[in-house]
Amino acid sequence: MISAESLAIFVLACLALGATPGPNVALIVGTSLKHGRRAGLLTATGVNVGLVLQLAFVAAGLAWVVEVFSRHFDLVRYAGAAYLIWLAIAQWRAAGQERAEAAPSGRAAFSRGLAVAFANPKTLLFHAAFLPQFVTNPSDPVPQITLLAAIFAVIALVGDMLWAVIADRARTALTGRFTAMADRVSAVILAGGAALLLAAGRR
Repeated sequence: MISAESLAIFVLACLALGATPGPNVALIVGTSLKHGRRAGLLTATGVNVGLVLQLAFVAAGLAWVVEVFSRHFDLVRYAGAAYLIWLAIAQWRAAGQERAEAAPSGRAAFSRGLAVAFANPKTLLFHAAFLPQFVTNPSDPVPQITLLAAIFAVIALVGDMLWAVIADRARTALTGRFTAMADRVSAVILAGGAALLLAAGRR
């Protein structure tokens, strides 16, 4: 079983990671700013379903999945960045239009989050290297990695949903004459997420 000390350090590390914005957070915040809390929360749910699947691959010891992602690292990363840039351009062009652009359906918002989560191969490679560091009994790692993955997933979900709620409150404060500004901020955040994805290296 994992020692209490290792578990405490792991939780602190997860909290620190959750507070660090990346491509997933950029998508969630950008979506909430443009389309509101519901769309942001559904996007966060999609992101975290993708995260759970990646963590499940790691916990199950599916080395071939990690290898495939590693082999096509740049291709997947560029595709994800292109998708975020496309969303950013669409939101910039729609800035200030009085909700002419309909909010994405629940399925579309969820799918966006899932797609961007899988478009960042660095997260899978990171978890494959990160989780085993906190295993205290190498002879039986799977139950420990599964527990660590579950803890990480819960913290990530709560953190991402908080980002969605905070962004929605900012959107409410920027309604009216500042609507165009909120839309453009949303577009810039999405473009920033694309930049983070492009800047992600293997190290």
